Amino acid sequence: KEEVVVYPTMKLYTFELACRLFMSLEDPMHIEKLGFQFNIFLKGIIEIPLNFPGSRFYSAMRAAAAIRKQLAAIIKQRRVALEQKTVLPSQDLLSHLLVSSDESGRFLTEAEIINNILTLLFAGHDTSSSAITLIMKNLAELPEVYEKVFRGWL
Repeated sequence: KEEVVVYPTMKLYTFELACRLFMSLEDPMHIEKLGFQFNIFLKGIIEIPLNFPGSRFYSAMRAAAAIRKQLAAIIKQRRVALEQKTVLPSQDLLSHLLVSSDESGRFLTEAEIINNILTLLFAGHDTSSSAITLIMKNLAELPEVYEKVFRGWL
């Protein structure tokens, strides 16, 4: 009978899940560091683009640069792991983007891969968190439905 604040928990959960699925990130500290910058990015990316110190947009741009730097380091490590065959090319989205070329044999640049990952994190983050939160809210308000879902799970 305690109050549970679902949305922030779901935001953290979906971000961690996306990091695991897109890049196979497992280290909670690494995910937390990336998540901290990502939340700053989210708060300022839809602000008026006033790019001066102290504005949310400025902070978002600095956070995006920090995220890009972290993603570049992850990409470098993954390239080495792929060359050493310690990870599979099909392991996750990042590996797939690194080893796949288009019809003409052109591979994505590091910047393109970083932008793709960042875009997917941005696009999937709030929508997934919101959807899961609304499902949980509705289940809490409809105990008979919750019971059916719970029994179906067992």
